[in-house]
This record gives sequence, structure tokens and C-alpha cells, in this order.
Amino acid sequence: MLSTLTAAWQRASTRERRLLAAAATVVALALLYAWVWKPMTADIERLSRDLPRAQSVLDAARAQAENLVALERNPAPLRGQDALSSVERVVAERSLRSAVTALDLAEGRVRLTFASVRFDALPGLLDALVRNAGVRVLEATLTPRVEPGTVRAELSLAR
Repeated sequence: MLSTLTAAWQRASTRERRLLAAAATVVALALLYAWVWKPMTADIERLSRDLPRAQSVLDAARAQAENLVALERNPAPLRGQDALSSVERVVAERSLRSAVTALDLAEGRVRLTFASVRFDALPGLLDALVRNAGVRVLEATLTPRVEPGTVRAELSLAR
């Protein structure tokens, strides 16, 4: 096959060679456009559309990282009745006081136990504890209950 093409090329006149070279150049440029340029411009457009969303995700991640650093720098655990009263106040504000079965201070940590609480109530409570009482969860044990959507929650809280 290669020898046939070489022979045909040598038999072709200068004008025919130029026309074949020009046709090959046009085909190469068309393939380059179809397989390189067009996908690249489509990717640039897509990335331009996605940039604001990605930037907002990055900003949120940076804010969360700053919050984590601030939590790590907090002083030692709360002491005495201040810790208990702060946690109890937040629990009452979230209308979960009746679900609390144990609330005490031991080893510099507030221990909070719910015999049965709705699982979807816990994230809001934990957020409120961080924001309003200045405590965060150090340990948590969640055990599913028979009632759908409820758990037994044992939380250990500190600053």
C-alpha cells in the first residue's frame, strides 16, 4: 500500500502535489478543530459557568475551616453550674428538655443523655450548642431505637 502511494506521488505533477498537500492541510485542520478546538472551547464555557458555584463552595469551606480553628483555640472546658446551665438553656430553647434523661458534669465534660430523641433534631441542637453555649461534641454514641427516626444519644460536650 505504501509503495503504491509513493509511486502515485512520484507520478503526480507539481500542481497535483500542491493540491494534495492543500487538501491534506484542510483535512488536518478540520480534524484539529473537531477533536481539539471545539471540545476545548466547550470546556472553557462549562468551567466559566461552574466557577461561581465552585467559588461559593470554596468560600464556605474556608469559613468552616476558620470555625474549626476557632473551636480548637477555645479555652479549657466550662466548669461547674455555668456549663450545665448553658447546655440546659440551649436544650430547653430547642424544646428537647423533656427528652433529656441525664445531664451532669464529670471529668470537665458535660454529659448529656437522651433515652429517645428524633435523629433529625440532633444536628440543630449540636449547632445551637456550639453557637449559644460555646460547647462542642467530643464524643457521641447514637443507638437506633425501635421507633423509626429515633435514637438513644449519649453526648460528651466540652469547649
